[in-house]
Amino acid sequence: MNFELAEQSIQYTFGNKRYTNGLKSRMITNVKKDAAAADLKKVGQAIAGLQEDSLDGVILVQKQRVIEVAQ
Repeated sequence: MNFELAEQSIQYTFGNKRYTNGLKSRMITNVKKDAAAADLKKVGQAIAGLQEDSLDGVILVQKQRVIEVAQ
């Protein structure tokens, strides 16, 4: 048995006092499997800048399926 990456998403957490508890999370789905961490952070920083927020967290969420390996 082995794992195979099925899909991945990125969750950004933005900070601003106008949000409940000061934080708001956004999930972006269908992230390229070979996306670089630095590029994902740049996207979050760009979104935060447009909203006048701070970027407080970046989490890559991966879903993997279990596959049988041929013997």
